[in-house]
Amino acid sequence: VAWASPGLSAGVPASRAQDSRGGEAISQDVAVALVREQTDGKVVRVDRQLEGGRVVYRIRVLKPDGRLREYRVDAATGAVR
Repeated sequence: VAWASPGLSAGVPASRAQDSRGGEAISQDVAVALVREQTDGKVVRVDRQLEGGRVVYRIRVLKPDGRLREYRVDAATGAVR
């Protein structure tokens, strides 16, 4: 698997890199995988939204202690926040 060029998050395959038309760099499945790498909870919901003109995946995770945590993944860069 070839990896993306600089400017995209580490671990995002080049096959998911943003095309010249401004398409999404990563799919919803890849966004969920990125969040799963950072949390030990269960993904309970995923929404695709536009925020400031950018596609963002909003991923809700149920933590083992019962709390719900929300992560946002920028579809163009793969950045998780």
